[in-house]
Amino acid sequence: MSPEVTEVGTGEPLVVFVHGVLGHGRSFDRVAALLEAECTMRWYDRRGYASSMELPGAPSTVDQHIDDLVAVLDGRRAVVVGHSFGGVTAMGAAVRAPELVDALVLYETSVAWSPGWDDADALMQGVFNADDPEGAALLLMLGPAYDQLDDDARARRRIEARAFIAEEQSVRAGTPYDVAEIRCPVVYGCSSDAVMPEVRSFLAARIPRFEVVDVPDAGHHAHRSAPEAFADLVRRGFVA
Repeated sequence: MSPEVTEVGTGEPLVVFVHGVLGHGRSFDRVAALLEAECTMRWYDRRGYASSMELPGAPSTVDQHIDDLVAVLDGRRAVVVGHSFGGVTAMGAAVRAPELVDALVLYETSVAWSPGWDDADALMQGVFNADDPEGAALLLMLGPAYDQLDDDARARRRIEARAFIAEEQSVRAGTPYDVAEIRCPVVYGCSSDAVMPEVRSFLAARIPRFEVVDVPDAGHHAHRSAPEAFADLVRRGFVA
């Protein structure tokens, strides 16, 4: 069983959005509203999150997430847009099914197996080794907002935290794929030069067509905070 897909917009090209940890597909709706006359767009909830929370196989490894994305592409060529960990899934699909990915648009995507990622990885190791890993993951990602959740919302978030932990562990168990095998153009957006410079350098040294685009002061969730700028990133993928 694969995740349920929402399709909006008209015309070509096809764009597929892939959300990050503790996210959901409809988080791209503000961007889609700006692009609905320019392209057809698809999104879905990754296995273990939101409407896909109870799909068989959840929580999942990155390999399963890549399989799901290839299934969502359904044999159609697309520009694949990945936010945060969604970009890890998107890059994996470009390696596994290069004939289906015309371009990648990534936003503040980390690469846990890249050199120099040790400081950030220490945060995740703290989550993995905590007495309550799910609670630690939610505190890391949600901060004070975690304390404001009611019991039902907290229970659902804890299920999603299991998905977050599983996928993050899976990309630290070895190298899930070689980014040097990515042959399509890659547009990488970030809100500041201070955001993951070692990751951008790692990717730029291995991907022949790699472009960094600044989205100043948009924060990590630019698709929500700066949808116009994020829509422009997607458009760059059309012509990359």
